[in-house]
Amino acid sequence: MSRVAFVTGGGRGIGAATARRIAREGIAVVVADRDLDAARVVAADIGGLAVRVDVSDSAAVDAAVARAVEWGGGLHLACNNAGVTGTRAELADYPDDVFWRVQRVNVGGVLACMRAQLPHLLAAGGGAIVNTASGAGLGGVARSAAYVASKHAIVGLTKTAAVEYATRGVRVNAVAPGLVRTGLVQGLDDFTAAHPIGRAAEPEEVAEAVWWLLDDRSSFVTGAVLPVDGGLLAAVPGLS
Repeated sequence: MSRVAFVTGGGRGIGAATARRIAREGIAVVVADRDLDAARVVAADIGGLAVRVDVSDSAAVDAAVARAVEWGGGLHLACNNAGVTGTRAELADYPDDVFWRVQRVNVGGVLACMRAQLPHLLAAGGGAIVNTASGAGLGGVARSAAYVASKHAIVGLTKTAAVEYATRGVRVNAVAPGLVRTGLVQGLDDFTAAHPIGRAAEPEEVAEAVWWLLDDRSSFVTGAVLPVDGGLLAAVPGLS
């Protein structure tokens, strides 16, 4: 039986690049996205399965993971990448509805996905999960309270799951990208200058880091949050 991977937000950006990277290893990939048409395009390219899922709906997540297992005969790897950014506003003015929507999608989505995936990874004898956090999950970003809070929470969920499942053959890690050339970061080109490397990342560069964390080459790595940020978090403001 071929190994099976489940990738959320797989219709575009980091998720699409990750689905394609995993598929190059001969792994069957389930491309999950709220936009089914986008998921179908990626799935058709790699011979995978496209499923529609809104990760803020835990019942829909359960159904999508069950469909993946039915299709592939099991589940071995997962990349929980789906997310939204919210609006830009200072904390005292941040709208409640936007704040909690971002938490439902970003935090609730990762929780729902891992909760659905973990029993199947255990049944398969072990596996690996990589969650997409952000450099914003390791520091503060002005006017981005909802996004920053959600990505810090993803880091916490990742570390907790890693500790809980370490002795049962399941590794759980996260990537923390800086600015990546996707639709989510349009209009933030000025932020590129903050990256010592002098440019934004391509989705494929983040996908390579995700794959390394999923692959057995990283077999002693769990609970880690890997910055993929062109040196952003390493820089000392005003001195770099």
